[in-house]
Amino acid sequence: MALNTKIFAQNSFGLTGYWGLQNDLSIPYYSYESNTSNSFNYNEWGISLSYGAEFSSSINSSLYLLAIAKRLGDHSLSARFTPGYQKEFLFSTGEVIIIDTTSQSLKANYNYKELFGLGYSYNFNPQFNAGFTIRFFNQDFNQEIVKPVFGDTLEIVRETINEKVNFWKADLGFDFILNDVLRFRAASINLINFGDMPQTDEFIGFEMKQDMGAMFSASYTPLNLINLNLIYETSQSFQINASGFAGNFTYGLTTFHDKYQDPFIAGVIPAFGYRTNLFEVLLSGVKYFSDRTTSASLSQFAQEGIHNVINNRYSFDKVVLSLALKISSSPEQKAKFIDVEIVRDIYPTFFDNYLENPVAFGKVINLTDEPVSIMPSAKIEGMHNENIQSAASILAPGDTAKIPYYIIIPENFNIEKAILSYADFYISTTADEPDDHLQKAILVNGVNAWDGRVSNLKYFIKKNIDFSMSYSKGVLSANKETLDTVSSVLSTFYKASLLFDNFVKQLVYTSDPRASAEYVQFPKQTLELKGGDCDDLSVVYSSLLESVGIQTALVDYKSDGQIRHVSVLFNTELLPNQAKLITDNDKKYFLRENQNGFDEVWLPVEATSLTNFYEAWNKGVEKFNHDALNDLGIAKGKVEIIDVY
Repeated sequence: MALNTKIFAQNSFGLTGYWGLQNDLSIPYYSYESNTSNSFNYNEWGISLSYGAEFSSSINSSLYLLAIAKRLGDHSLSARFTPGYQKEFLFSTGEVIIIDTTSQSLKANYNYKELFGLGYSYNFNPQFNAGFTIRFFNQDFNQEIVKPVFGDTLEIVRETINEKVNFWKADLGFDFILNDVLRFRAASINLINFGDMPQTDEFIGFEMKQDMGAMFSASYTPLNLINLNLIYETSQSFQINASGFAGNFTYGLTTFHDKYQDPFIAGVIPAFGYRTNLFEVLLSGVKYFSDRTTSASLSQFAQEGIHNVINNRYSFDKVVLSLALKISSSPEQKAKFIDVEIVRDIYPTFFDNYLENPVAFGKVINLTDEPVSIMPSAKIEGMHNENIQSAASILAPGDTAKIPYYIIIPENFNIEKAILSYADFYISTTADEPDDHLQKAILVNGVNAWDGRVSNLKYFIKKNIDFSMSYSKGVLSANKETLDTVSSVLSTFYKASLLFDNFVKQLVYTSDPRASAEYVQFPKQTLELKGGDCDDLSVVYSSLLESVGIQTALVDYKSDGQIRHVSVLFNTELLPNQAKLITDNDKKYFLRENQNGFDEVWLPVEATSLTNFYEAWNKGVEKFNHDALNDLGIAKGKVEIIDVY
């Protein structure tokens, strides 16, 4: 018998050895034999080729593999051409014919080839990946036979019969990454086989064995210097690998046991390589521990057969040089979203609230082994034309962090009713294309919407302050003669009195029980509509005072389970010893310390008392003294004073 072997393998056997599930080297990922899930670690395009030589009676070189892979988001596609994945057997059938007194043995030639394969996978999340591979095989059977030809004399003619038998095999694979140290893989072996079967009697039984099974692998990576990997097949074959990385250099040693080969450890695969961000080079070899020059009879081969094209007991030692290139039209992805959580709805009037309070948090993972600067940005459909940048964060290698997203509400943004829009969130590690993008639905309320927080009424007070200033100056100008007769220390008090008496003349209080998001009018709307609730009336009075430089605060009465109430405090700028100029009752005012550390007289005013200033002052004093002071509302946190500015 004569043998001419081109290449070999066991079900999970690869020419570069088994390196487990890791992101440091991509060349082994082109091996469908052990990477059934089609998992890849590159960004966009990857190309790989393997070229080598085997040491039979002579040295034969061959291009073993040429592959290409493409990543589209969470999808990975690959295809490979394997011209060197073939095994050819040449036998003597045991029959002899005599031609011209010369005896000649009849030959049988069986050639097994894996021609190409396709792979697909989907990355469900950073911990789980699933995929499949489909591979196409060709079996070319040729055998010489003798055929009698009857004529004037009986002649024996030698003929060659031929049959090509093609089939496909498909397998599924699943990867589970528990953490950076432990990773697992499970895959089928010969899950689906479909195609032709030999029809010629002489070739039946010589087709490749397609026993169904499974393989399981585990990778333990305590540190870069040493990684331990194990893969086990239900055929009772296994591989054990120790590999590591030192800077840009890679090294590994794989030992393997094959049920169909002797001795128990059939051989080893040492490998050594060099890697950069753009390419990888890996030199590997296969050394068998048994005699590879043995022969077998046709009957023995028919009984045993082969279970795989590129690793069997007839395979020779070899050396292989593999090269992989990473080709990307965009920068390498260094960071990835795990999720984005919207933490607050959008209230357009709260224009600078989202500069201090994030609208969302993005859970982001650093995909590299180096610290990266994460630059977050966001854009809300219908509100922003460009991305709004937030502060950058430094993320440690392989670390996960919550990144805050802040936004700006444009001054000209104005919608009357709430809409369900969507926000686009981005993370970037360079000034070029973003590394990742995630879209989330977000509620954008109307311009008059309010979240029920009294502290946020200040935005309605400040909105259109020019209108309030014009209105207030008009009222004060009309009362110039009165103000000219007033002492300068009482100017603020009388301005506040005049403004209140003027704007309440035609207003009506309208009850508005609070909902989860309430409607609050701007000062101009309240004056035009001639009515509103306590929020609206407090907003308009505070706005009129602030527009002419009178300092105000809002008093938030937080009743337990009941409708909360809001009133106004304003600063008369009177010192405590000047309070008698406006009242002899020291319970009708409240002292607050100014920025210079001096106490000043503040007056509580009930804006819903649409009678006159003094009546509103009395009602404001009554409620403030009862709820805030006598019942210790301020001390207990049930009453809060909130400065507008």
